[in-house]
Amino acid sequence: MSESAHHIAKAAGVEAVKASPAVAAAAKQEGGFFTLSPITTLTCIYLVLQIAYLAWKWHNERQDRNAKRNACEVPE
Repeated sequence: MSESAHHIAKAAGVEAVKASPAVAAAAKQEGGFFTLSPITTLTCIYLVLQIAYLAWKWHNERQDRNAKRNACEVPE
């Protein structure tokens, strides 16, 4: 596994662990995960924010990596 793929897999695992308590709390509610209650709504918002943050973070890391790669290239 390449270094970047390993980093992405590790970051995805960390974010999944962060989200698991919220998912467990929502799933444990009476009526299951898809009931419209404040806890479920807040859990869904939390999960969407976590996913958005992770996508933003990966996008910025990729831009930084590409900028460093382009800075190191020798012009012909």
